[in-house]
Amino acid sequence: MIFNGDDAWYQIDRIFEIKRNLAHGVFMPFMYTFTFGQIAFPLGIFYPQITISVISVITFFFKNAVTGVYAGIAFFTLITLIITYYTLRKLGKSSSSAYVGAILYAFATYRTVDAFSRFAMGEYLAMTFLPLCFYGLYAILSGKNKDWPYLAIGFSFILLSHVLTAFIIAIVLCIILIFNLILQDDRIRKFQYLMTAGVATICSSAIFLFPFIEQRLFQAYNIPTPTNLAKNAQTFSGMVTSALENSVQKNLVASYSVGLTSIIIIILGAIFFKNLKSFEKLSYIIATVVFIFSSALFPWSLLQSTPVMVIQYTFRLLAIPTLLYAVVGAGLFDLFLNSYDKISRRNFVVFIMVLIGILSCWYSSMQKLATESQYVAAPAMTNDGNISNGTMYTDQYTPKHATKFLNDFIKHVAIIDNKKVTLKKIKPSANQLAFTDKKVKNAEKIDLPVAYYKNYVAYRNGKRIQVKKSTRGSMLVESKGKGAITIRYKYSVIDFLGAILSVLTWVGFVVWFVRAKIRKNVID
Repeated sequence: MIFNGDDAWYQIDRIFEIKRNLAHGVFMPFMYTFTFGQIAFPLGIFYPQITISVISVITFFFKNAVTGVYAGIAFFTLITLIITYYTLRKLGKSSSSAYVGAILYAFATYRTVDAFSRFAMGEYLAMTFLPLCFYGLYAILSGKNKDWPYLAIGFSFILLSHVLTAFIIAIVLCIILIFNLILQDDRIRKFQYLMTAGVATICSSAIFLFPFIEQRLFQAYNIPTPTNLAKNAQTFSGMVTSALENSVQKNLVASYSVGLTSIIIIILGAIFFKNLKSFEKLSYIIATVVFIFSSALFPWSLLQSTPVMVIQYTFRLLAIPTLLYAVVGAGLFDLFLNSYDKISRRNFVVFIMVLIGILSCWYSSMQKLATESQYVAAPAMTNDGNISNGTMYTDQYTPKHATKFLNDFIKHVAIIDNKKVTLKKIKPSANQLAFTDKKVKNAEKIDLPVAYYKNYVAYRNGKRIQVKKSTRGSMLVESKGKGAITIRYKYSVIDFLGAILSVLTWVGFVVWFVRAKIRKNVID
């Protein structure tokens, strides 16, 4: 069974578009031709696809498509566990408390919401690397200068997963940074390392950023799915109620929230606040402030006409308290164990009971979700690997001038000899789309049902032909010859430079990490 999350078909089509391109040897498909209505939609340029490509690769190893997708989701849960455990150990947590913190985060209610209720794969994947990002910032601000690459690595992976999550995290990190620079000393050193991390982030993310910026500068686009932040903000009472019920659903009486385990941490954190370490206290404060601000208690109407409006839904901020409450939870677990005699058997029993409690809450939420008919996709989606080929949200990355003609593009309406013609014979292949109707083959001038983008080129009989921008904002091709028309995405110099720069930067990160491990082993 597949859960019919908010973005299920959209994300699944992304996964299988990439899979089909990989099967033909195309690693970075910028033009999506098998899915999204077969309108040569350039989603690969505007929506990061590096991390979700891993799920596409995993699906090759499974006979059933849906099984492969969920195996990919499980894989990133494992990676989340490893990364969170590693960063908590870097923060000085004991092995047992690091395990608890990792499980608190990996099986948190909001991560479950992203994976199943919303099927928001971009945000779900981005949350995998959030611990690295926050640890990197902490390392710089606390004087652990050699660990600055963690900020760049974490933020790069977030950016290569989901742009809106990266934007939200950037805002929160900047606010934390401003407060720190005001209240603490050594500002120049901190600023230098932050700038270094920033440059490294740009370089490592260039494989996505360069093509993205190139298209954005080429022509105007509408804001993707603009919403009223204040109107869509959830009530604080609704969020608390949903958390107490450990709900992963959203309807007239339920809201997306942080879950029961986070509420328990909020209560215990307040009781034992004085006993927490300084970083845990700061995590508790930041998490609680962001949790409150993600609700309707914050005057979101004041930010409606600012760049912040692009976040669409204020509950996206819940990714931050989800992580930070897990950090606090790990600290509370350490406090609890240290308050007893160090009897390993007793500590082990307590450890197991805590893990069972966390996983039981998660399992209970999933059971409730599985019984809700609105979240069960069958028979709308099956395990046969077929794409849904939906066209919803294709307006998001269609050029502003062409959006009013988008319905014509979706219906494959071309203009030949000043007459509208609905094309029937459309052949998709890796990173290209062929139009083989007889009228297309015989025409010399065709206004194709494909929006005009930079680096989109057309071929006839293997030869490149002239392309102009039509009055519809579409591709207008002219050729005196006869034959089918094939459009492709031609990777530009900027695309190649971005890819090369990213590869070199990531090689540098690997070298840094290996040298750091060797240096640590020598010291130990």
